[in-house]
Amino acid sequence: MIAKIIPIKSARKSNFSALIQYLTDPQGKSERISQIKVSNCYSDDQTAALIEIQNTQEMNKRAKSDKTCHLVLSFPEGERLSFESLNAIEERFCDVLGFNGHQRISVVHDDTNNLHIHIAINKIHPKNLTIHNPYYDYKKVAKLCEQIEQEYGLTTVNHETVSDKAARVAQEIEARTGVESLLGWIKREALTEIKDADNWQDLHQVLARHGLEIKERGNGLVLVANNSVAVKASSVDRSLSKGNLTRRLGAFVPVDNSKQSSQQNAKQYQPKPLQNRMDTSKLYARYQQEQANSVRQRTTQWAMLRHKRDQLIERAKREAKLKRNIIKSIKAGRLANKALYATAHQQFKTTIDVIKSDYQKAYQHSKASHSRRGWLDWLAFEAKLGKTQALAVLRSRRVGQFKGNQITVEQSHDDSIANSHFKDGFIKDSFVESITKIGTVTYKAGSTTIRDDGKRLIVLPDTSQEVLVDILQVAIKKYGSHLAINGTEPFRLEIAQVAAQNKMRVTFDDKRLEQYRQQLMKQHAFSRTQSAGQKQSVTSTTRRSL
Repeated sequence: MIAKIIPIKSARKSNFSALIQYLTDPQGKSERISQIKVSNCYSDDQTAALIEIQNTQEMNKRAKSDKTCHLVLSFPEGERLSFESLNAIEERFCDVLGFNGHQRISVVHDDTNNLHIHIAINKIHPKNLTIHNPYYDYKKVAKLCEQIEQEYGLTTVNHETVSDKAARVAQEIEARTGVESLLGWIKREALTEIKDADNWQDLHQVLARHGLEIKERGNGLVLVANNSVAVKASSVDRSLSKGNLTRRLGAFVPVDNSKQSSQQNAKQYQPKPLQNRMDTSKLYARYQQEQANSVRQRTTQWAMLRHKRDQLIERAKREAKLKRNIIKSIKAGRLANKALYATAHQQFKTTIDVIKSDYQKAYQHSKASHSRRGWLDWLAFEAKLGKTQALAVLRSRRVGQFKGNQITVEQSHDDSIANSHFKDGFIKDSFVESITKIGTVTYKAGSTTIRDDGKRLIVLPDTSQEVLVDILQVAIKKYGSHLAINGTEPFRLEIAQVAAQNKMRVTFDDKRLEQYRQQLMKQHAFSRTQSAGQKQSVTSTTRRSL
């Protein structure tokens, strides 16, 4: 699992109420929020708890730093624990960070492939009214993550204490965007040669061969690529910090552009999708073109909106001036003229406020319509429109085996069956709720939410038997009547029970599970026969008595 304290760098984000409003927003998804839990407040009601927490924060007037801690606990794909276990884990993390007794609201999100918990903690103690800022929190969090992974049998993840920071940062950026980062590219393509440089001239030559340049910025150094993208040198490797480089190579010597300009760049960083099993060059070119067009359209629209706003303001000024001239010509007495001037001025102010309000609304609408999408967000948007190539690219990003409860087909089959259903409209656009960055589609089948990653239907823990019936019916339509059921043993047995109770025409590839289903079918048939016999006996007895 991964635990991370999200840094809050603005006063707006530090607002506890705004954070909870974001965390509890369903965003149009039926299963985004699995649980909301209030701790250490007088009331379990969310609204009452928010008021109490905000009042507690306001009672501390001395603290100048952020008063809210935003902790996120994320679990490996497919690994889901019960609410009881999640609550126990949440309690342990808060205790180890020193927030025992502090007010908090935790929200479990289940709208992505990784179950995760957002914990909003009030740093102000409700009784002492003192602020608590954890010391060396990343070490404590990483150590506890390792303990919980062992105790609950979760997939082991490299934490901050066992992996270098630069590699972790590059990995996080590339996993989030799906595009090769400059930091990661330098580490893979140039870092070894950079470390071998013996003087500043050799270092500049090595960097020039890779289309890079090192510059002073502030108190440190940055590496700048040909496309003006820059990264801190020390972020790539600690040996490239200004202090370490000057100790090894002497005082910093800037690059001589007159000598470097004649060199041919053998390599050059260009943002592009990470290596994939699929060729994404044409799709990425279309993405870049659409983003460029969107920027141009947005710039043009904003210029038109500003021009229209300025025209309306100028017209309002002319009309206000005309009104003042008319009032000036009226001989109604000093007090009457003063009242007329005040009315005209108020009308002018109201008109200007309406013009600016309309401009802001149009501006925000244009901004939302032409917002910049990341590569993976654009692929998800295209996939939601039914573009199968975009969906296939997202699904090709999946690594490792899914370990959660699932209904699928035999291993001899591939995911072409599921993708063909998507292409043929089995998943209709109007029912699709969301598509994750690895191609898991969440859509509605009647009143039931289905999670489909192309090879399987994913079933969440604690799913009711009524919902399991609907999921089984969807699986039969997609994959046929012979299914593979994987996951925990209680889940597998429950699927067999649901299939038998509802007399569903389905068989399972696991022999033991299929035998269990057939045994349940016989038991249900025998029970129905007995019930029918008893009913017939009661009916005949009633007739004889009559």
